[in-house]
Amino acid sequence: MYRQKGEGLVTNQLVIYMILALIISHLPIIGRYISMINTLIHENGHALAALLVNGKVYSIKLFQNTSGEAVTGRRGWFSSIVISYAGYTFSSVVVYICFMLLNKGLFIGILYGFLVIASLNLLLWIRNIYGVCWLVSFILLCGWIIYSEQAGLQTFFAYFLSCILLIQSVSSAFQIFMLSIVQRKSAGDASSLANYTKLPAVLWGFLFFLQATYVAYIAIRDHVG
Repeated sequence: MYRQKGEGLVTNQLVIYMILALIISHLPIIGRYISMINTLIHENGHALAALLVNGKVYSIKLFQNTSGEAVTGRRGWFSSIVISYAGYTFSSVVVYICFMLLNKGLFIGILYGFLVIASLNLLLWIRNIYGVCWLVSFILLCGWIIYSEQAGLQTFFAYFLSCILLIQSVSSAFQIFMLSIVQRKSAGDASSLANYTKLPAVLWGFLFFLQATYVAYIAIRDHVG
């Protein structure tokens, strides 16, 4: 009986965090600011894939409209496919890792993870003014919460960031899927993959949405199960 109540409490907390993240992510100013987390992770997926296939990362740009751009050097057809495919995939991987850490109660680990990612990007890759300003403010925010040593605040922010990333990973993949249907030449990574593989953009858009939805499902299922 006690276990069932505990599971119910976890489920209720997650629902609250998800609703809060969904509402805030659609607010005019703060929504764009917080949604940039997914953009950062997405572009890092491209960058890490480039390094994995012996390519180069020249710069990453983050824009105020929540879009981003990773400028990479690549070698050949296969490398181009891997790099183009990695953005949405890496976002989903990070979502799963975040929820795995939530399951283990390692809230501070999530905050340190985001802090390290943001700091490395500031030092190595981000070069446009808005991107630098956003990273500095985000680093200061994460640093303040970590060193405040307020467990409740740290738990809240870890859950909030994880839920934001989950929601944005699914919604951005869905947007690309819809674009691949109505504007197949303007569907970002799906269009790039279509050019490289000669497979239709809608197939890649659907694959992005399918994997983002599936990872979100198993992340939530494992958390409340």
